[in-house]
Amino acid sequence: MDVTYYSQCDETQRAEFRDWLKGLLHLGLVKVTFRKQNGEERVMNCTLSESIAVPHVKTTDRVKEVNLEVCPVWDIDKGAWRSFNYESVLKIDMQL
Repeated sequence: MDVTYYSQCDETQRAEFRDWLKGLLHLGLVKVTFRKQNGEERVMNCTLSESIAVPHVKTTDRVKEVNLEVCPVWDIDKGAWRSFNYESVLKIDMQL
């Protein structure tokens, strides 16, 4: 995948990409390679599958604003909720 793919899309294409990726994440394990804010490349094995991910438990009263550009996921290796920015995605591998 071209590193600038998401940034070159119009909003309709971006929404389709977000929905497509979330669909994969709900199906099972996905290996997402992305560039962190500090420029470092990271590979994360993650999912949104309800049979794998631990439900998120709110621990503060803080209200977080919804950000459509960020994808929260269950990180399999860290056993915790993490997130990545869709624009930073470099590669996606579905793990069967």
